[in-house]
Amino acid sequence: SISSHPGLRELLPCRDAQAFLGLRGGGIGWGLPAAVGAKIALPHRPVVALVGDGSALYTIQALWTAAREALGIVFVIVNNKGYRILKQRIFAMGGYSARNERYIGLDLDQPDVDFCALSESFGVQAARTADPDNLVSMIREAVASGQPRLIDVVVDGSFKE
Repeated sequence: SISSHPGLRELLPCRDAQAFLGLRGGGIGWGLPAAVGAKIALPHRPVVALVGDGSALYTIQALWTAAREALGIVFVIVNNKGYRILKQRIFAMGGYSARNERYIGLDLDQPDVDFCALSESFGVQAARTADPDNLVSMIREAVASGQPRLIDVVVDGSFKE
C-alpha cells in the first residue's frame, strides 16, 4: 500500500522481522502476489495484504491462485478509485496534469471496478465497507475463516496535501 505506507507503519506494530513485508520504492502490483508467497512461506501465520485498488489491478489473478491453493489470505483493497500514488507524484513534480487538474487514465471509475464481483469470479468471497469501524471485525472474521477473503474498503480519493 504505497500511498498509505507511512501511516501503516505507525499504526501496525512489527513484533518480528516477518510481521510486516513491504517493498522499497514505488513498484505497483507487488502486494497480491507477495501475500500469496508470504502465505506459502509462512503457512501457520495469518497474512493480511493491504493493497491499493490500482496496484491490485496489476496482478488481480493472484486471487485465483489463493482460491485454487486454499490459502487463508485476507486481501484488503484500499479503494480510492484511482492511481493515487501516481497522481501524488505528478502533483509533486508540477506536471501538466497537476497544472490543469486533469489526470487522464488515472481514475478507476466510469465504470467503477467492482472488486467484490471480480474477487468472487476468482473464487474468493468478498465484502465491501466504507465504515472504518467495521474493518477490524471484518478482518478478524476473515482471518478466522481460514479461507481466502477480500475486503473492499472504499476511501476518499482526494490526494492533495
